[in-house]
Amino acid sequence: MTASPETLDCATDALIDRIDSTLEATGEEFPYFADPETGAWDTTDNGNWCGGHWIGLLWFAADHVNDESRAERFAAAARSHIETMAEYMPRESMFCGMNFHHAGFGGYDATGARALFGLGLEGADAMVAAFDEDARQVPLGQLAIKGPEQFRGPESSHGPPGDRLGAVDAIHTSLPVLWWAYDETGETRFRDVALSHADRHLDWYVREDGSTWHHAVFDGDTGELERQYNELALSDDTCWARGQGWHIAGLARAYTETGAHRYLNALRRSVDYHQENSPSDGVPRWDYAAGSDEPRDTSAAALVVYGLTMLPSGPATAGLREYGQDVLEMLIDEYLVTDADANNRGAVLHGCFNRPGRYADDHELLCTNYYVAAAIDALRDQQ
Repeated sequence: MTASPETLDCATDALIDRIDSTLEATGEEFPYFADPETGAWDTTDNGNWCGGHWIGLLWFAADHVNDESRAERFAAAARSHIETMAEYMPRESMFCGMNFHHAGFGGYDATGARALFGLGLEGADAMVAAFDEDARQVPLGQLAIKGPEQFRGPESSHGPPGDRLGAVDAIHTSLPVLWWAYDETGETRFRDVALSHADRHLDWYVREDGSTWHHAVFDGDTGELERQYNELALSDDTCWARGQGWHIAGLARAYTETGAHRYLNALRRSVDYHQENSPSDGVPRWDYAAGSDEPRDTSAAALVVYGLTMLPSGPATAGLREYGQDVLEMLIDEYLVTDADANNRGAVLHGCFNRPGRYADDHELLCTNYYVAAAIDALRDQQ
């Protein structure tokens, strides 16, 4: 089952409507998550950890809308939000790489503006500077993620300092900007950091059954692994679904850039785990071990789709690509609001940001909309 061009076009139209209504409602602020009933957005002033997703959606709308004045409105909003986000974004955070990748290199791809190319390079340089050579990790770093004061809720304790805390997310948040910088410049320092981090990722985050740990704590002096634990999962014995999604998207990119079978083999195991532990539509519970009455998480599925649809074609990846396209069609058919009269037309519903903290745990998440849009773009380019 593969989404038809007509299905992709209808989904694109709905997503653009949502981007348009969101921009109208939020102005210079950054949308974060929205109430599934009213469509009203909770916002941030500066994009927090995911401002690049909003900028990426604005570039998406500018590229696909047919009206020139609307296209310029979206492009102008993207440029304005880039200025705000770039001024705020802590360079020592792993999220700097992801945000400057979408806003900088993504904006350069859309417009050809060299200043945006420079922003992408700044993100890559920041990831090289943050890289811990002993741990072979770009650590979590310093950024106050908007949410509960303690992410697992009021009974939890704060984790270790970000400069010696690795995260499963980083293979996606930190590395794509490095792969792109290497492709564009040929400077091996970008590739070397990406490869070293990706290989350590296989050691520290991937379990034998293909599931993943959320965090790895390492010694700040020696880089030795101290312990692994889960922050946003049900327990240390289970698997956080969005973390698995970040991991699958990051591994897919690592294989695409290198052709290395160690990444492809790990990717297959992890996709198998996702598929075997998710409902038939490929949209998991927020934790794969959570009960049937617990929230789904479309953001996890969207990340899986994003990674798999961008894999290179060929016999080695055919099954993975087909599964990604099947889940994308399910997201469009079952979770994307397409009702022309809905005030949130174009929203992808049932995203779960933080279930342990009971924060935005059954909402429209801005990042989900972005990864669905990016996957649609990738498929359209391949047709």
